[in-house]
Amino acid sequence: MTAEKDLFYIKQILSGKVNDYAMLVNKYKDMVFTLSLSLLQQKEEAEDVSQDIFVKVFKSLHKFQNRSKFSTWLYRIAYNECISRLRKKKEKLVSIQEIENSCLTEIQNSEDNWKYKENRRNELKKALQKLPEPDRTIILLHYYEALSIEEIALITALTKSNVKIRLFRTRKKLHDMLINTFETEIIND
Repeated sequence: MTAEKDLFYIKQILSGKVNDYAMLVNKYKDMVFTLSLSLLQQKEEAEDVSQDIFVKVFKSLHKFQNRSKFSTWLYRIAYNECISRLRKKKEKLVSIQEIENSCLTEIQNSEDNWKYKENRRNELKKALQKLPEPDRTIILLHYYEALSIEEIALITALTKSNVKIRLFRTRKKLHDMLINTFETEIIND
């Protein structure tokens, strides 16, 4: 479904054909659930917040102004809802399981040794868990969801340049953390 199709369904829904909302829900339910699960780290809570998000989006659909893609607008609502829940719980956890494969592609070399790769994957996971929540989220959105800098800026309410800077610094930080880990590993072996 393209952005034009999204707009078509939004117009249909706003004109009274509320059953068409199922088309948007079906298209974006996995995306919303994945983001929710990544941020909340609990399947049941992610399912619950995903439903809440779609109810909220339905009630707010008349506020969509088409300044960005519908998916970006939806992501923003989902992100904010998850962050609100985290703040209520006073937890700031972001799961990195969904992004480890994406990041590994960029960080790990082409060695065929499975143990070596598994070790690197575990070290990357540990390094990502040490990052502050906003940095992990930006990495998740950029590498796992393949969102553009502009879309991430809209979702996180950061400027484009701030997203670029955070992305650059976070990649550098991950690189340094992993280099130190692997150098220590080589010395100890």
